[in-house]
Amino acid sequence: MLSLTDPKHPLASRGVWGGLVAVAGGLGGLFGWSIAPEDAVQLPILLASISSGVGGVLAIVGRIGATRAIK
Repeated sequence: MLSLTDPKHPLASRGVWGGLVAVAGGLGGLFGWSIAPEDAVQLPILLASISSGVGGVLAIVGRIGATRAIK
């Protein structure tokens, strides 16, 4: 069985990927992602919030389920 003392590459970590998704979602809102002018008022905020939430959950679940430490 693998342990947290056996290092792995950071990109092999579900926790790192979850964090990257959360950061990407937050940045999307800053850059004003939009679909159509009529929908631009709320959609980017909604998408950024959803992706940040999903990314945060992935980061937590990934780190809890981790079997090895990050190098």
